[in-house]
Amino acid sequence: MSIEATAVLEIGTSHVRVLVGELRDDGIVTVIALGEAPSKGIRKGEIVNRDDVVASVRKAIKAAEENRRKSIHSVVLVTSAGQAEDKRSTGIHRLVDPVDNRLAEISQEDVAEVLEIARKVALPDNRIKLHTLQQYFQVDDMLGVIHPVGMTGEELRADMLTIHGKRSSVDNFRKIVDDAPIECTDAVFSGLCTAIAVVNEEQKKAGALVIDIGGGTTDYVFYQDGFIQAAGSFALGGGHVTNDIAVGLQIPASQAEMVKCRDGSALTNLMERDHNLSIPAVQGFSSKMVRAVTLNTIINARMEEIFTLVKDRIDAQCPNAPLGAGVLLTGGGAFLNGARDLGQKVFNVPCMHGKPFDVQGLPSAKEGPLYASHVGAIRYAASLRHVEEKVPLGRRLVRVLWGGAHE
Repeated sequence: MSIEATAVLEIGTSHVRVLVGELRDDGIVTVIALGEAPSKGIRKGEIVNRDDVVASVRKAIKAAEENRRKSIHSVVLVTSAGQAEDKRSTGIHRLVDPVDNRLAEISQEDVAEVLEIARKVALPDNRIKLHTLQQYFQVDDMLGVIHPVGMTGEELRADMLTIHGKRSSVDNFRKIVDDAPIECTDAVFSGLCTAIAVVNEEQKKAGALVIDIGGGTTDYVFYQDGFIQAAGSFALGGGHVTNDIAVGLQIPASQAEMVKCRDGSALTNLMERDHNLSIPAVQGFSSKMVRAVTLNTIINARMEEIFTLVKDRIDAQCPNAPLGAGVLLTGGGAFLNGARDLGQKVFNVPCMHGKPFDVQGLPSAKEGPLYASHVGAIRYAASLRHVEEKVPLGRRLVRVLWGGAHE
């Protein structure tokens, strides 16, 4: 038996991808259909030509429908949310009257109350709340409490991490889906979905950093002690590497992308200074020879910038935080030669490809990191539907824990 199939749409800078899948009762995500189309009208993760984007979305959806042999009427949209950011908040709930010299036992209603208070975060008008994620509880002076129900105390606190994005960006992408025309049932942060797909419970406890390098944006999510401690995105990705190569070597973007994937590396090697690469001629551009060390120096500068930006943000929010499970790379940028080695150099911990676990039906193991956010979105949507079937209190709690409502 399985939960209802979900279609997930990602509108990236390089590709538009659709995945249709379902979560089985045994926890395995089964991929039913895939659809993909080149992305047009997107630059650095933002819409620059609505008509081109709508056409790309329609092509990807049509490809998935043909693969599935069934129409798609609604999708979950995964998005970087226009440079997503996180914000911490704390809810405080008095368990007893200040004049009453007695301790009170914490109930489910007390937990729901303090979580509701914690999730009430004031954001600027131009930001939209995507998810509110529960952290630790505190009962009086006892820190790091995970399950406070049944404990006694005078005061209950709850820490919350809110992930929010640029309202105009999220709204514009939802309108693109509406114009496809397809119903957009939810918009979720792609970085969170990727993390759900590739990080297991042991890695969350040990400390794990997920970095999703797309064409125009990079998402990151950092786990420590089982909870997300930091998350966000910024407008740098593999497309910027390609553009740097095109400008630096004075070749068209198509040739830059080809030579990046074929010959490029994120690590420089001085032994390559005598190694030359041949770039064939294309219309309007003559053929040329370039040094491999020149190409890789260009790639290294931008990729190191991306990794360093993530590292600086994590260090600022969680100084000296352990990364016992290392760094997991996903997205198209994860496959660039030398990317894992450079990541290990910058973070000084093991760096590997983040592959979705407990999933069946992807074309190949190599494509797993490309569809990590889709697989995670299937799990996310299924978890919401599962709890919605429970009692009203459970429904209330899931909105707090997963951020089902956009405010």
